[in-house]
Amino acid sequence: MVDVFRENGVVTHEVESDVLDQIADSGSPQGVLAVAKVHDSALPSIAKCRRIVVIDSVQDPGNVGAIVRTAVAAGFEAVVTSSGTADLLSPRSIRASAGTIFGLQTARNVDLGSTLDSLLAEGHFVVATNSKGEQDFRSLDVTDQMTLVLGSEAHGVSDSLLERASALVTIPMSQHVESLNVAVAGGLVMYRMQTVENDH
Repeated sequence: MVDVFRENGVVTHEVESDVLDQIADSGSPQGVLAVAKVHDSALPSIAKCRRIVVIDSVQDPGNVGAIVRTAVAAGFEAVVTSSGTADLLSPRSIRASAGTIFGLQTARNVDLGSTLDSLLAEGHFVVATNSKGEQDFRSLDVTDQMTLVLGSEAHGVSDSLLERASALVTIPMSQHVESLNVAVAGGLVMYRMQTVENDH
């Protein structure tokens, strides 16, 4: 693996395992660490994606990473987060995403209101999860360009974003359960929103 990096002009340093253990964030590192510059994507580029997930104030990096992992599995191409959301690139988020975050376009710490306005103007059908939503997520019609908005477990999606949504969907639950984990709820809706080719 190191040879491949070197062939591609990556500066590499080999260290003893105890040194690696000291500088790694996790308790059992995989044997390779990297330092890289990350650039968020511009909104016009993201708006061209067919499937986007927008994360509004989800503070647990484990949940954020789990949302990203499921998004990639379900064929989503971009993730956008608010300033109140855990950093997509924190070590915990990256671990929870199993590294899949690097397969998506990302935009972090953005104003979600203006972002949704832009996506709507580009033809996106915006779906927001809401416990009081009138539409069962299973009846959602799949269109060409769709964006899913997920909110925090404590407060849900912000009112200003709910007002912009094309559809408010809910997930039916038994009377003994008040809510689902945001990553689980997001996963159910994301698979419902899979692109038309995968919908049959």
